[in-house]
Amino acid sequence: MTTNWKAEAIDALQTVAWGNWAERCDFLSNLPMRLVQEFAILCAEKALSAWERDYPQDGRPKAAIAAAKAFLGGAIGEEACGEAARGAANAANAAAYTANAAYCAARAASAAAYATAYATAYAALAADAALAADAALAADAALAAGWDWQIQACTSLILDWED
Repeated sequence: MTTNWKAEAIDALQTVAWGNWAERCDFLSNLPMRLVQEFAILCAEKALSAWERDYPQDGRPKAAIAAAKAFLGGAIGEEACGEAARGAANAANAAAYTANAAYCAARAASAAAYATAYATAYAALAADAALAADAALAADAALAAGWDWQIQACTSLILDWED
C-alpha cells in the first residue's frame, strides 16, 4: 500500500461497478483487512432489522455481529467468531424459504462474522446480503440506495482510517 493509499482508494472506488460482485471484491481486497472487516459489520448491522422484524426471538445473526466486533477487539478468537458465524448461517438457512429479507439479513450477519475471522470475500458477501435484504424490502430503488449507502460507508471508513 502506498503512502497516499486513501486518495488512491477513493479514486478507485469511483470506478468500481459496485453492482459487480467480482469488481467489488477486488476493490475490497486492496484495502486494509481491518477496514474491510469493519465494512462487513456495518453492512450486517444495516441489514439486521429485516431479520429482527421477522424473527425477533432468534438472536443468532445479532450474536454473529457481536462476535465479529469482539473478535476485532481481541476479546474472542477465530474459533469462537467462526462458531457465531455458523450460527447465523444456520439461522439464515432455516429462514431461506419463509422470508427472503430475513434470510438475507442473517446471511449478512454471518458473512460479517466470517469476514472478521477469515477472508475478504466474506465482506463482499456481507455487502451482497445487505443489498439483497434492502431489495427484498423495497425492490429496485432500495438496491440503488443500498449501493449508494455502501459506497458512502466505505468512503467514510477509508477517510477516517488511521494507519
